[in-house]
Amino acid sequence: MQRTGIGPVLREARLRQGKSIEEASRETHIRAEYLQALEREGFETFVGDVYARGFLRSYSAYLGLDADRVLSAFNDHYGPPVPTLPGPAPGPARGEKTAQPHLLPLRRHHPSWRFLIAVAVLVIALLAAAGLFRNRSAPTVGDVGGGPPATIGPGVQVAIKALQPVQAVVTVDGKTRTYSLAATAGIAVTGTSRIEIEITPGGQATITVNGHVLGEPGRASRPFVATYTPQDYRRTPSSPSPSAQASRSP
Repeated sequence: MQRTGIGPVLREARLRQGKSIEEASRETHIRAEYLQALEREGFETFVGDVYARGFLRSYSAYLGLDADRVLSAFNDHYGPPVPTLPGPAPGPARGEKTAQPHLLPLRRHHPSWRFLIAVAVLVIALLAAAGLFRNRSAPTVGDVGGGPPATIGPGVQVAIKALQPVQAVVTVDGKTRTYSLAATAGIAVTGTSRIEIEITPGGQATITVNGHVLGEPGRASRPFVATYTPQDYRRTPSSPSPSAQASRSP
């Protein structure tokens, strides 16, 4: 296995701060087994290269290390991230040559009207079931190229738009997901009870909570961490409710 030297540095930094894996997991919202995989350099544990890099950046920043230098060491061994491009679509199959090319071969069998009607009914039923499932599912996540969702319904809604490339760790009702956002890219999430966010670095992304624009909170020298609930920023745009909690990581 190729060793980068990153794992021992992460473990030493954690032990120097007197943190256990479980404590670091709670504070970073990253599962303990993923933190252990980073410290032993088991990068193959992660589903894709983008997840390994995202967790590595978040964990390095949490431990007070230079995340850019850590990722530079990672790139020296594994190479820079390579975007995955879809392959070319296959061309249409060539049909049989006939004496009259504008006509289909006479021996080709056409489906009956009953069969086509049955297929159409089945497709409509599947689409209706999929729409019902999406309406019942929570939380929801979507891209927000220009701003917050058009309507503010029940629950808590948070939109993040990056001004510069940032790493965002979002926990919606206990489920955590990491995003690597390029400049001008964004996400919107909807939860039932609470949404926790960590943006690295702070001050580089606009945040909108329940339709209220908070600006670019935090400072670029450290991650911005905050928790929002359905009651936050519901009264007036200038008076957020006391349940909104925002803090900086130590």
